[in-house]
Amino acid sequence: MLASLVTKADLIIWDEAPMAHRHAFEAVDRTIRDLMALEDDSALNKPFGGKTVLLGGDFRQILPVVPQGSRQDTVQAAINRSHLWPACQIFNLSKNLRLDQSDAEFAAWILTVGDGTSMSASTTPDEDGGGRRIAINQSLILPNKGNHLEEITTAAYPRFPESYKKRQYLTERAILTPRNETVLEINDYQLSKVAGDITEYLSSDSIQTELAPGGDWNNLYTVEYLNSLEFPGLPNHKIRLKEGVPVMLLRNLNQKKGLCNGTRLLITRLGQRIIEAEILTGTHVGEKVLIPKIVLSPNDSKHPFTLRRKQFPIRVCYAMTINKSQGQSLNQVALYLPHSVFTHRQLYVALSRVTSNSGLKILDATADKHGTGGVMNIVYKEVFTNITT
Repeated sequence: MLASLVTKADLIIWDEAPMAHRHAFEAVDRTIRDLMALEDDSALNKPFGGKTVLLGGDFRQILPVVPQGSRQDTVQAAINRSHLWPACQIFNLSKNLRLDQSDAEFAAWILTVGDGTSMSASTTPDEDGGGRRIAINQSLILPNKGNHLEEITTAAYPRFPESYKKRQYLTERAILTPRNETVLEINDYQLSKVAGDITEYLSSDSIQTELAPGGDWNNLYTVEYLNSLEFPGLPNHKIRLKEGVPVMLLRNLNQKKGLCNGTRLLITRLGQRIIEAEILTGTHVGEKVLIPKIVLSPNDSKHPFTLRRKQFPIRVCYAMTINKSQGQSLNQVALYLPHSVFTHRQLYVALSRVTSNSGLKILDATADKHGTGGVMNIVYKEVFTNITT
């Protein structure tokens, strides 16, 4: 049935294409060629079997993640390094629709950050990633002193005790940071400020034995060890929640109901086996939904087994990683850098989430006390070599 649907499609739209590995496009290309060749042999020699495929995205944003990969590995994984790229016709969009047109100067500066041409605040390049510190307007910088968590949460969530249950207040702001461990730290800190008792939900973890035949896996890997494992895109063993706390979905549950990966919700009721929440973003804002526990497994693992974790597919989202924020538009963004950005265009993505110059604040713990040394920016300029019209 799915094959029949694909062959009848007139247009395939693939958003955020530069984030996907080129092998994914090549696999889809081969699959569609095989399907279309059932009726037309010439489809085997046409890109995507002759289908029109619209790839949307921005090469200034984050490129495919290659685990333990070098800069060269990341660049080679991009779609414009695929054998399909010469068949693509390129169209450039030149107008920033996220920013107000009165912020044209700010929009132009963000593009220079993405292109790696912004004014430097340092002549010394970063030894590992080829990045450099760039100059930042001091009106955007938070002083690097005192309690960093208190400073960044106050900048992002002013008047928090009076406003933390308001839908618009929560949807228009967020704290962005490069690493997951910092996200968890900020979310726990902000959760402690919410009135009410904490409810803890523990996952049920096991090994998917049919994918790990042979051996006494239960004795080799105890439940306590499985509980301690953390994976990107997977909820932790222990989730701590309160009513009135915003969360983000980590999986597609029901796309027709607006429950997609990345959708933000507001917890309205905490049950023993199910959670009630109100949708904050997307096409079904204001609707109340029920979130069940589901069985999740990591997409990629270095372990010799596949973990099965039954848990609510959510994460508290006062803060989120820069990677996870792609596609979001926010009125207030507080960028927290306890460590410098570590890959291509992370800084550009964080800065371009905000809808106005006045809504951005940056706390860089790696800079000097007053932040006059600029902020680290990493740009792989070689990825732009063949993307002009």
